[in-house]
Amino acid sequence: MKKIKSLEIKNSSFFEDMKIQFNEKMNCIMGGRGTGKSTMLYFLKSALSVDFANNDILRSNLGIGEIIVEIESSEGNLYRIVKTYNEDPQPYKSPNQEFISLIRIADEIECDFYETNQIEYIGKSPDDRLILIDKKIKKELYELFKNIEKSQIDLDANAQDIKTSNFRINQIKDSLSQYSNISEELEEFNKNQPVDIKPEEKQEFENADLNEKKRTDEKRFFNKASNVFKDLQYQLTLFNNDLKENFESATINTENFFNKDLIDVEVNKIKNNNDQIFIKIKEIEELLNSNSKILSNNYDQVIKKHESQQAEFVTLKQKFDKNREYFNKYNLLTNRLKDKETLEQEISERLQKKHRLIEDRRYILDKFNGIKNEIYHLRLSTIQEINDILNGDVKITLKFSGIAREFENRLKDALKGSGLKYNELVTKIVETFKPDQFAKIIQENDVDTLKIIAGIDENRSNAIIQSLHDTEDIYKIESIYCNDLPDFKLKIEGDNLIENYKNSDELSMGQRCTTVLPIIFAVSENPLIIDQPEDNLDNKYITEKIHAIINSQKNNRQLIFITHNPNIPVVSNSEFNLFLNYKEKKSRIVNNGSVDEVKEDILTVLEGGAKAFKLRKEKYDIDYEV
Repeated sequence: MKKIKSLEIKNSSFFEDMKIQFNEKMNCIMGGRGTGKSTMLYFLKSALSVDFANNDILRSNLGIGEIIVEIESSEGNLYRIVKTYNEDPQPYKSPNQEFISLIRIADEIECDFYETNQIEYIGKSPDDRLILIDKKIKKELYELFKNIEKSQIDLDANAQDIKTSNFRINQIKDSLSQYSNISEELEEFNKNQPVDIKPEEKQEFENADLNEKKRTDEKRFFNKASNVFKDLQYQLTLFNNDLKENFESATINTENFFNKDLIDVEVNKIKNNNDQIFIKIKEIEELLNSNSKILSNNYDQVIKKHESQQAEFVTLKQKFDKNREYFNKYNLLTNRLKDKETLEQEISERLQKKHRLIEDRRYILDKFNGIKNEIYHLRLSTIQEINDILNGDVKITLKFSGIAREFENRLKDALKGSGLKYNELVTKIVETFKPDQFAKIIQENDVDTLKIIAGIDENRSNAIIQSLHDTEDIYKIESIYCNDLPDFKLKIEGDNLIENYKNSDELSMGQRCTTVLPIIFAVSENPLIIDQPEDNLDNKYITEKIHAIINSQKNNRQLIFITHNPNIPVVSNSEFNLFLNYKEKKSRIVNNGSVDEVKEDILTVLEGGAKAFKLRKEKYDIDYEV
């Protein structure tokens, strides 16, 4: 069993030096107002919480002092953790006091802290209620939420690919609009073809024009190749000159050197290396010169062929000069038709790619939704276990993907500028559909579902779809993860019918605390530290319910309560009780021990102490004077 063994405070600006040895069962910290009970909780929390931020309370009450906490993990590992105001907690593992990373042992030293009024806030906040439930399955959820995050990253990347694909498709469509009538133009043009032009002559002219372009490309190639050889020769010359210069600077007269024989060895190495390099450079120069000559000869041969081919082209041009205007127009139209066909081919390929991207997206979404369902059913199973422990007095329910704030906010942002009065529409949509369901409706132009299921009239349904269809916004909405919505219900007077349960949102402050507190006890086996759990609870509930819960818990879970209600330590028979007093500008321990050992302090300091002892006497038939 995990337990906090001790808390030591040294050189604090508020506390007198002290060391508290906690009991592994139930502990109560008591005292009047301003004695530092809540501050002690802050001290414990600052040493044992990985994400605890230094605050004004810690700075003003600890000063230059230090907090030392000893804690034993469930695995039996003992850690000594030192905390100062301006440093992170420093953990040391016993028995050798080996320093160890706080992150590494975070799970081993984790405790459950609840500050004043935090329990009531949990009852009001769906997010906090979910965090409380998730304590029980934190490790399992960690991996699942990593997969959720990965799916969202994959969906975002896929959406970007679809966006890029859509952009290019729209570009091509715009370009194609310029060629909408080209086939008809060419057909009409061919009807007016000069009678003396034969079809094979048209082809002959087209080929001649194409060959002229090829000759131009061939000349460009030879010019480029020649420049490459010239550049290589130039770079080789520069390298050769640099090498000679470096060799000359390294070659020195060694006659006056003490270690002439050793230095001569190195000089000779340099000389031999250079000689070998110069030989290779010479070979490369000869190779480059040879290839340059071959290139030049080949270029001369190509030019000769070009001359005869050009002569043929000139003859052909003369042949068709009288129909030059016709052929120019014919070339223009045929080239535009080819451009159109190229664009049509590209748009077909782009649409195929988009289809593949959409199929990929469906696969990722299926996986994404599978993980969401897995998280929901894991929580549902956990809630059933908790409900079994709660035994009907309190009950937890869970709505799949019920926390929809992100969906609501994202949809509002998406509909800005649409001209729609969208607040009411967004409320209807969010209450009716999950993000992926809504995205599917938009992508499939499903006006009827918006009309019938969400109750949105046809005009506005059409406007919503037109505004969002195939946009980046709808893809972002589709990848939203809405957390499950838990509700805590309190059984009211009556039988066990479901109508006799009230949701936490409908409860009073005291009822919320009554509802949440048993759940806090049920979700974890970590040491539990609560500041004034009795706030907003009546004594009847404390004496009738809380003590029973405490007694069922303290044999397998350490409890530390900061309290000013005598019923909590007395009726629950707290094993260790500590009284603080503020005197001479320092808070100090004035008494500690079992309930009976601190009886006088309970009677004098805590209002209702005598009544608590009387109740204990009656309940357990204990024979002593109050």
